[in-house]
Amino acid sequence: MNKSSFIFASLLLTGCQSSENHLTEEQASNIIIEHHGGTVEIVSVTKEWNKYIVAWETEDKCERGIDSVNKNGEIKNLGSAIC
Repeated sequence: MNKSSFIFASLLLTGCQSSENHLTEEQASNIIIEHHGGTVEIVSVTKEWNKYIVAWETEDKCERGIDSVNKNGEIKNLGSAIC
């Protein structure tokens, strides 16, 4: 293996490792619960590439929605509705 091949392989492996999700499903759920005030019921959690997609609902506020949580714990609202 020549020097340039070794560097390319190292960069490729480093890039793949950094894209791993370091957040667990439970942590992602807890982030959403905390973000929405603790009255949230988690409906489902699915893992996509480097984030979790969390469907949630609240009875007291009559809301439901879907948020994504990335590996850094950052939340992005993908959609929500009020009854």
